[in-house]
Amino acid sequence: MNPAISYKMLWLICLAHLINDAVTAIVPGLLPVFQESMDLNYAQLGVIVLVSTIAATLLQPFIGIVADQKPMPYLLPFGAALTCVGVVGLSVTESYGSLLTMAGLIGIGSAVFHPEASRAASMAAGPKKGLGQSIFQIGGNFGQSIGPLMIAWVFLPFGQQGALGFAVLPLLAIVTLLVIARWYLATTAASRAAKKMAAAVTAAPARYGALTLLVVVVVLRSWIQSGVASFLPLYLINDLGYSVETAQYFTFLFLFAGVIGTFVGGMMSDYVSRKKIVLFAMWGSIPFTLLMPHLDGLWLYVDVFLVGLISLSSFAVTVVYAQQLVPGKIGFVSGLVIGFAVGAGGVGASFMGMFADQLGIVRVIEGLALFPVLGVLLGWWLPGMASKPAPLQATGTLAN
Repeated sequence: MNPAISYKMLWLICLAHLINDAVTAIVPGLLPVFQESMDLNYAQLGVIVLVSTIAATLLQPFIGIVADQKPMPYLLPFGAALTCVGVVGLSVTESYGSLLTMAGLIGIGSAVFHPEASRAASMAAGPKKGLGQSIFQIGGNFGQSIGPLMIAWVFLPFGQQGALGFAVLPLLAIVTLLVIARWYLATTAASRAAKKMAAAVTAAPARYGALTLLVVVVVLRSWIQSGVASFLPLYLINDLGYSVETAQYFTFLFLFAGVIGTFVGGMMSDYVSRKKIVLFAMWGSIPFTLLMPHLDGLWLYVDVFLVGLISLSSFAVTVVYAQQLVPGKIGFVSGLVIGFAVGAGGVGASFMGMFADQLGIVRVIEGLALFPVLGVLLGWWLPGMASKPAPLQATGTLAN
């Protein structure tokens, strides 16, 4: 029998995810500020994003593997504490090296948070894995979307020192995550039936080849997201003459559209083939990505909104999809898809920065359309998966 869904815990986890990703989003959002204050080129700006995301990329799958063997709920507030230290450090750093260190520390805090948070969301979701992941992920996506607004409202008026104000957010997250950790620990200890189900799931066949292909598709989606969030503002400022504040509004619009797309896509994935949603996210974003460098004004706002809405509609879906492909390894696959694959966007940002220095940032924006095309070609080979929850779905299995 499936456990009932716990909306209270899901929304608390959503809040914690919102705070974590809002704070993490200040790193790419601060690129225009650091470009001016430290006179950095595009390649150096790309490395800042690279360091932050690589820290999360390398750690998340390994933390997930360990957590699959022994749940560690109190890693959740510990990760928020690391993030808090990194944010305070950003407010006082005066050198490029220390800037990279603080960005890396924020990435580590995010890496510690995500695998166990995703597991807690799966537990709280009961049989509705798609809905549960969509609630969890809209917190993260909404947090990323308000990061650029905080840049416009806090960092532009107050400079780097404005980061001190952000330290309040991870402090709030620590308190919230302590509540979640206590619930998580009590639920895990009390549910003997869940442990028996988990043991049965371990024997289910894993499809690592399909998981690898899905990870590649998510990496391509991450490059779209990283390219728009990190370099579209720089393109608008340096080539179209927009103000820094207005450029951040475009980033907010893109990421906020992703919040809507994430929720709708995750909710629909409990009833519609997850492969179809993944393909739609890639196929549907191609024309609007192609149009983006050729529009201005109101039509550019509309186009950026549609790119975010469509391309990020598979965000929660790919997490549940991966958990279905490798049953019983929620921590590992969540760390792989949320951490490694999404974090690979930072690697893409680094290369995009290098290309921007050599070819111009306009060419980089135009080149973003290549990623959804590749995503469609590769995603076509993904296996079809059942959308209806199976009897053991509470611990990550599925019915084929």
